[in-house]
Amino acid sequence: MGSATSQARAGIEGAVSAQPQAGLDDARDLFRASRAVERSPQVLSSLADPASTPDARAALAARVLGQLGAPAVAIVAHLARQRWSAPADLLAGIDDAAIRIAVRSSHADVAGEIASFERTVASDAHLELALGGLLGSADAKAALVERLLGGRASEATASILDHLVRAPRGRRIGQRLRSTAKQVAEATGSSLATVTTAREIPAAQLDRLRVGLERQYGRALQLQQIVDPAVLGGLRVAIGDDVIDGTVRSKFTDLRLKLG
Repeated sequence: MGSATSQARAGIEGAVSAQPQAGLDDARDLFRASRAVERSPQVLSSLADPASTPDARAALAARVLGQLGAPAVAIVAHLARQRWSAPADLLAGIDDAAIRIAVRSSHADVAGEIASFERTVASDAHLELALGGLLGSADAKAALVERLLGGRASEATASILDHLVRAPRGRRIGQRLRSTAKQVAEATGSSLATVTTAREIPAAQLDRLRVGLERQYGRALQLQQIVDPAVLGGLRVAIGDDVIDGTVRSKFTDLRLKLG
């Protein structure tokens, strides 16, 4: 990420906060804006052109996106005024704003729902290909997401997932889902921690684990539990790039390595 983008991203929360009335419909508008701009390389290049004035870029955003709701147009215009290191960074900024508004509009555990969906996709190679492959239309992939969710996820999660399969941005679907789950957790002021155990941990014990991890890491955590009988016993905790592996399976592996 370039220095210009780092500075521009710092203003995303301000752009979102300036639209306190914005809700899920406005988040969907922002997702549509992101995809519309992406489909027009000339417009995208102009919106991120450092040689153009901030006012000219904002006016262009208002002109090409005028059919969308006022909050979405205002946010994209605000972001277009910023200086971005690359046009793709502006698209990511629009997506970030949309995700923050979607999360703000929901009381659900959106990060957990996306993480759960990612695990479902990762467990089925055919499903991963259907959602992330080059074949198949965006509408077909979005319809598949809707069938997989079956109404069991929040509208915010459904809207975010719909956008991810419609706009892969050159990344594998698994990578897109994992980074978005982390992004959603950060939007709520916390980090995502994945706890893998052989059997489900009772809620009270899971809460004690969360408190202990939060004390150790010095930040709020959202814990997502994965039950995997293959670990045999113990638990594995993954927080970002940190992995604490105390599973029986891991200990057996270490023993085999030592015995050569």
